[in-house]
Amino acid sequence: MNASMENLGEPCKTLLKDFYVYKLSMDDISEKFGYTNSDNAKTQKYKCLQRLKRYFLKRNKREYINRERHESNRII
Repeated sequence: MNASMENLGEPCKTLLKDFYVYKLSMDDISEKFGYTNSDNAKTQKYKCLQRLKRYFLKRNKREYINRERHESNRII
């Protein structure tokens, strides 16, 4: 997950950490990032989570495929 977070970039990385790690409210995040309201901050958070999910799944799929190849080579 950490590698996926590093690939995420800004403002997503900070926004997600502020919300999930530092427990900032959507109103606080909205103010910090200059969004016009908390609904816009929520929309951005959703987009960031989707992006993180894509990075995470892509990375793990690659690792799974590599592991499977390694295991199949050991069997032969």
